Amino acid sequence: MTDSLGINRLERLVTPVCKLFAALGGLSLLIMAVVTTIDVLGRNLFSLPLKGALEIVSVGLVLTLFCGMPYAELHNKHIKVDILTARFSQAVQDALAVGIGWLHVLVVGILAWQCWEQGIFLLCRNSNTGIMAIPLAPFLFTAALSLGVFCIVAVLNLFKAVIVFRTAPARNWPVTVLTLFLGTALIALAMDPGLSPVFMEDSATGAASLILLFTAIFLGLPIASAMALSCLVAMSHLMSAEAALSLLGMTSKTVASNYGWSVAPLFIFMGVLVSACQFSRDIFDTAYKWLGHLKGGLASATIGACSVFAAVVGDSLSGVAAMGSIALPEMKKYKYDTKLSTGCVAVGGTLGILIPPSVGFIVYGLMTEQSIGKLFIAGLVPGILASAMLIAVITLRCHLNPALGPAGERATWGERLRFTLKSWHVLSLLVIVLGGIWLGLFTPNEAGAIGMFAALIIGLALRRLNFRSLVDSALESIRLISSIFFIFIYATAFTQYIAVTLLPSLLATSVAGLPIGKYGILVVIMLIYLVLGCVMNALPVIILTLPILYPTVLALGFDPIWFGVVVVILAELGQITPPIGMSVFALRNVVPDVPLFTIFAGTLPFWGVFIVLLALITVFPQIALFLPNALF
Repeated sequence: MTDSLGINRLERLVTPVCKLFAALGGLSLLIMAVVTTIDVLGRNLFSLPLKGALEIVSVGLVLTLFCGMPYAELHNKHIKVDILTARFSQAVQDALAVGIGWLHVLVVGILAWQCWEQGIFLLCRNSNTGIMAIPLAPFLFTAALSLGVFCIVAVLNLFKAVIVFRTAPARNWPVTVLTLFLGTALIALAMDPGLSPVFMEDSATGAASLILLFTAIFLGLPIASAMALSCLVAMSHLMSAEAALSLLGMTSKTVASNYGWSVAPLFIFMGVLVSACQFSRDIFDTAYKWLGHLKGGLASATIGACSVFAAVVGDSLSGVAAMGSIALPEMKKYKYDTKLSTGCVAVGGTLGILIPPSVGFIVYGLMTEQSIGKLFIAGLVPGILASAMLIAVITLRCHLNPALGPAGERATWGERLRFTLKSWHVLSLLVIVLGGIWLGLFTPNEAGAIGMFAALIIGLALRRLNFRSLVDSALESIRLISSIFFIFIYATAFTQYIAVTLLPSLLATSVAGLPIGKYGILVVIMLIYLVLGCVMNALPVIILTLPILYPTVLALGFDPIWFGVVVVILAELGQITPPIGMSVFALRNVVPDVPLFTIFAGTLPFWGVFIVLLALITVFPQIALFLPNALF
């Protein structure tokens, strides 16, 4: 009881601090959007760009990315994989939580320390931005303090895990002791590589680091901490502890202050604002007026609405949650087959990472240094094609078996026009964001800010946003941004380390020489994405695999923009693939009374759509490349 009271007191002290940092990150994000919007308007309307706009966004990005990390840890929202640990006994799970929690604390503490060291380095060198002369050290110190609070919250969660372990009826001491020892030993090896009993060559070290990475991930260590740990231990063995620590610190600085990375946070905030404004109901009603007269019209309308919603939100799981809560009650009311209704929602939601603007394409473009604008345009035709094929499959199935879902009344053209105009807010966002990119009025980075600012203005004008909902949206955005970029920052460090080992080039050379042809190798790569997509969300899959597989794809001669579309489709397909399809699990939270088996069974008939789509763009790559080649 005394321990619990102490934990509660600590939590009450830490919670407002976490919210304060998250609020600072949200304020920084709003400032980034406003500054970018003023710059774009001034440049296009008056030929007067805002002085220092890029610098303000770059330094603000540091706060945006780091300040939400303790808030995400407080709510246990940092991305981890529990597919393996969930199958262990409760005693083993409790024991692992203690050992893995201890390792997580050590890793985050080291990251905070190295971020502080980078701040000291910048302070000693009196480093400022070029035009505005903004001092850089305070932003790194703030990031380091945020990571320090993150570490304290991780300690708090560790204490909670210890209490659960101590009070459990069955305690597995061997697993606890083993994980605590191994975690401490790994950090000790990183700090003093001379303790290692063996020495491995560069490529062998790279392979060993991958084994360590995936072992840590599947034992429940947050993905970002696993990447930082693997980089730290392996780089220390390969070069020195100082080099490994410096790599983590420098990556924290360079990634977080790189203007190019600002596109993702701004689009994420835009998507959260659209969800908060509850535009999804209007989108669904409009889609039903256009598609409701088809056999299984409600299911087809769900796909159509998901497509439009995806084009604004850019994320799969939010689409599943939003459309599931609207479409499923309607389909239940008209006695739709449960497999069809849940299957189409789960599948439709996955379109969020294919139809632009897509967070999946943003992450791919940032990691491979490909044009995000080209990727957006490349995903447009495949996304529309996927939606049309899904609707065709639903119509055909319901035509062959009318019991699956009836047709609704055919709406008049006047009704269709009226409901389309009612959805002007969503359509205008699409026109503003994609139209601005196509016309060259602003870059994809600036498009995120313009879209976010436009969504904010529309939401306030329609009175669908107030101060409370805006604050909640900012906090939710910062939580999402921080959990994604916690992975992204240290995936970048891991990528730089793995390049030193020459493992990617060695793998590319070896795989490219296999006697199964380039398309046989492509099939193997597709299977890898499909398997990983079953057990984790799409973005971590993309982040984890690209450093290893992307050089292989280039060595085989495939177009990198085309491969980006393939990767996103595969990650999308993995979201509905048993046994662990993330979109299916997200939908289960919306309809807890429907068995997982039923939802998975509902998604299987749509599998063929994605397989056919992959085959089509493989045989006819111009499906994905025609528009970007014509417009860029």
